[in-house]
Amino acid sequence: MHIKTIILLLLVNLCFPNCIWTQNKGDYPKQNQGIEIQSQAEKDWIAVDTIKTYFCKSSKELERYNNATFLEQRRFEDAIEKKRLRLAESFLDKYPKNDHYYDVLKYFFHYLFEPKFISENIPNSTVVLLSQDSKLTKTNRSFFLSQMRALPIDKEARDRWLKKGNVLVQKFLESNAPMEQKAKIEILLMGRDLRMALLLYEYMDFQKEAVESSYWERFDGYYWETFQLRIKTLLLKYPDLESMASLVERYISIVSRKYLSPELREIYWNYFFDITDSINPKTSDKGLAAVHNMAKENLKALEALKGFDESQPLEMKFTAMDGTEIDLETMRGKVVLIDFWSIRCGPCIQEMPHVKALYDKYKEKGFEVLGIAAHGDSSKEQVLKILKKQKVNWPQRLDKGSLANVSYHSLYKITSLPTVWLLDKEGKVVDKNARGARLEPLIRKYLNLD
Repeated sequence: MHIKTIILLLLVNLCFPNCIWTQNKGDYPKQNQGIEIQSQAEKDWIAVDTIKTYFCKSSKELERYNNATFLEQRRFEDAIEKKRLRLAESFLDKYPKNDHYYDVLKYFFHYLFEPKFISENIPNSTVVLLSQDSKLTKTNRSFFLSQMRALPIDKEARDRWLKKGNVLVQKFLESNAPMEQKAKIEILLMGRDLRMALLLYEYMDFQKEAVESSYWERFDGYYWETFQLRIKTLLLKYPDLESMASLVERYISIVSRKYLSPELREIYWNYFFDITDSINPKTSDKGLAAVHNMAKENLKALEALKGFDESQPLEMKFTAMDGTEIDLETMRGKVVLIDFWSIRCGPCIQEMPHVKALYDKYKEKGFEVLGIAAHGDSSKEQVLKILKKQKVNWPQRLDKGSLANVSYHSLYKITSLPTVWLLDKEGKVVDKNARGARLEPLIRKYLNLD
């Protein structure tokens, strides 16, 4: 699957725990090891919980997959996704009162349990297009997208899956489940539909020319409006849930990425600012208040960004994960490294020991480091584990978390990692790739040590 498609799927996997594929069928999650299974329901739960991490039976099968044609790879993935879905659906039908029902229902709406529903019968002309060596598509994005568009879909099977999901959600909403769980399931249902819309949008494979900007602004406004209104409905339905602010932020950050609809960023923040202000400016509903405050801060940041001049000092103010109040203005006179990173960025994590050594070496001479970790609250536990393992002892911001009114990754259009900025003593950005062997000379230069 093309890397941009994978990124989109990960981004839109709203409020759902991370899942990682493994190559071994028998690899059970740690929480299931050594457990004596007492009932069939528990066995079925283990099966569902385990298959989310299953991909290939052996390294040989994985090798065959990597060397297969485009169509063979998609069919292989489709078969696994259908198997996951069947197990999840069977569990939900058999055990509506089981303690794991909510967890399996979340799995049902996860993209790893979402088949492609490839048709059994494919015209010969289409088979020729889809039977190209998959390695060829990795270097030709347009060809890859044309193959994805050409995949014939079993519409009846897909419609049954969509209808089943809608019915499951409706039944869950009619149950006595906690309000937070009901909100989560409704968000996941919207996430399912948003994934489909995102993929259809990406598969169009077009270039937005500057002279056509007015057309694309109108097109994007109509295309995404349904989801904008669905989020508004959820916000009004669950006005006291502060997590609604994170939903709004995540949605806007997804659809306003540079290869989607960046012109909607300010439009949408204005929209959610206005509706939360007009409903009741003095509302005590925590969710509405959180969205209003987040929209206000983002609009303020976007306005400041319009006049942002890299020859001027950078402004950044936040509360770190350990409670430390960070304000770049108070750090003038020091050389500051800002590390934008993610738990999914291997090179970011591999760089930490090197940065740690330089931080310890030059801290007393006026060198500071700030970490900006992506993915928000869902990644907090993993972020803390990584920081502990790497012995990182500089302030960290959990970007896009429930306490973050402004996402710096989104604001500064940080779309690739690692991204590391270096600020001089005046607070100006003097380097946007301050890492590796070139970092120490830069530190010494701007600390005036050479």
